[in-house]
Amino acid sequence: MRKGFLPRLAATGLSSNRQTYLPYFLTCTGTVLMFYNMCALAYHTSVLSEVSLSSLMTIGVWVTAIFAVIFLFYTNSFVIKRRKKEFGIYNILGLEKKHIGITMLFESLYVYVGSMVLGVGLGILFNKLITLLLYRMLRFDPNFQFAISLRAILYCAVLFAGIALLNLLYNLLQVRLSNPIQLLHGSNAGEKEPKAKWITALLGVVTLGAGYWLAITIQDPIEVLMLFFVAVILVIMGTYLLFTAGSVAILKLLRKNKRYYYKPAHFTTISGMIYRMKQNAAGLASICILSTAVLVMISTTVSMFVGSEDVLHTRYPEEIEVTASYPAGTEFDADALLENTMAVAGQEGRKIENLKAYTSTTVSADREGNAFIPAASGSSNNDVYLLVILSAQDFEGFTGKQVSVGPGELYAWGNVFGSAEAADWDSIAVLGHSYPLAGVDGSAPAIGAYSAWMAELCCLVTDSRDAVAAVAATAQEAYGETYNPNPYYSRICFDTDGTTEEKTAFAQALREDQLSKYPRDVDNDPIVTMRSRETTRDSFFSLYGGLFFLGIFLGSLFLMATVLIIYYKQIVEGYDDKERFAIMQKVGMSRQEVKRTVRTQVLLVFFIPLLAAAVHITAAFPMLTKLLKLLGLENIPLFLVCTICTVLVFALIYAIVYSMTAKVYYRIVYRKG
Repeated sequence: MRKGFLPRLAATGLSSNRQTYLPYFLTCTGTVLMFYNMCALAYHTSVLSEVSLSSLMTIGVWVTAIFAVIFLFYTNSFVIKRRKKEFGIYNILGLEKKHIGITMLFESLYVYVGSMVLGVGLGILFNKLITLLLYRMLRFDPNFQFAISLRAILYCAVLFAGIALLNLLYNLLQVRLSNPIQLLHGSNAGEKEPKAKWITALLGVVTLGAGYWLAITIQDPIEVLMLFFVAVILVIMGTYLLFTAGSVAILKLLRKNKRYYYKPAHFTTISGMIYRMKQNAAGLASICILSTAVLVMISTTVSMFVGSEDVLHTRYPEEIEVTASYPAGTEFDADALLENTMAVAGQEGRKIENLKAYTSTTVSADREGNAFIPAASGSSNNDVYLLVILSAQDFEGFTGKQVSVGPGELYAWGNVFGSAEAADWDSIAVLGHSYPLAGVDGSAPAIGAYSAWMAELCCLVTDSRDAVAAVAATAQEAYGETYNPNPYYSRICFDTDGTTEEKTAFAQALREDQLSKYPRDVDNDPIVTMRSRETTRDSFFSLYGGLFFLGIFLGSLFLMATVLIIYYKQIVEGYDDKERFAIMQKVGMSRQEVKRTVRTQVLLVFFIPLLAAAVHITAAFPMLTKLLKLLGLENIPLFLVCTICTVLVFALIYAIVYSMTAKVYYRIVYRKG
């Protein structure tokens, strides 16, 4: 064999199959570009020095890497399926399988080197733009030094070399295990009519229904957090089972309905769809899952980013919150803490507004009926409550509301007291002690200091601070050494006037003053802390901006995968359907009828995954709202609008992709020869 023949044959093979290889090459290039930029950001010292985004970006690196391995291996299976016939011809014409293997090696090498050079080059070119975009989302000053990340280049080279090797070994195995005749007909495999697998279809209905049931019925946010991925796995399983088995079963049921089936339009459409669903069910299910992932990822991250100001005000209802925590028996002067705070405000020229001052204690508890009992350590019971106990005087200082509470009574404020179950309660038990109810408020307590807690809040109001101390003593007795050593909290919450810079300067001055007056290195001293909305704003928005960037980045990656799978599905179906529709014309169908049948089948197959993804996101909406609530976003209308807009934009992109890829399909099907 002449030297250089096989490398030239490999180049010719890539060129003659550019309709198949060009999208694959561009996808490899795009994946390299995105992986390079994610690595470059994860190890960009100027980003990480300003805010700790290392863990967030590292997650992005791993997700992109795992996705690249699975997705490029999956799309490679489309490519090798189209090439089997060509390799069979090579084998018949005299090339040994080892020569075919060497040819495939050169093809893989060309694709790898080309995608690496172009992908890394474009990655370096776009890196500054992407970094500027990230800085914009994080609300940072875009003042950083641009540098080429050698570490990212090395990681790209190693990862994609491994992917190329994995795909090459798979392709070699396909050729090795096939004889020339099998290779010639490899692209036509699967023409036998599929069987209706009713048990598999029923299992798909059950698993999908179970996933939907979890998403819709679970109310406890903590339980949602625990079972979210269980629901995701069930929905993914159900989707694949229904697309692969359920679709064929439904089509065969329609075929048994003779009145419906024996009509020209229905006859050709249903018979053709049966074969289509067998050959493309896995691809359609993948499109559906990827589409759902794009919708969930982008809608949630956009909601958090757009609603970040709402979340910030939920976490920090007042601009500044000063908290002193101290153990029982400590003589802490809460009035002195307030006076000191007012003095610092005067020094800084700030005016204190909307002042709230109160003292409370907290106890965590499980609930059985109207009894709050000690929370068991490691208990799987999700019905956990955080009891905030304070006197009527402090309750008025916190809410501005006056309540009448007699000795030994409690006034209760919390969601549980507005439930139908609690309608007949005239008393509650707290850690073994029963208290008559002086009154109830069934709404959710708006306590900024506890907004990030996952437990449900209940506010219990006593007649005096001595009664609060009695409850704290009961808790100490019930929990023993595991009880909070500093169970008492004196809080001062307020807003201030001034610009953002003036508010930030005041918060910093107040923190320094508190550290000097309340050192933390002496036992039994109160621990004084301060939360400031303005000083937290930058780190807060950097987290949500980072999540938004990651959502858009990974959403774009999944969208690219969706587009490529759609493209290859159209090519594969085009070649598979070409002969089938030629036969339909030979048996008497007009070209117009064939075109109508083709268009109907393509539209059905193409938009079924989008419809299923829309159903998935609708079923997931209740669970997603509770997950967002854990992150502080309680603006459900905002999330609903963001979700609807995301679905509409995605549907528009999906339709554009359809119009482009359908043209490729029609050219293949209607091409003569």
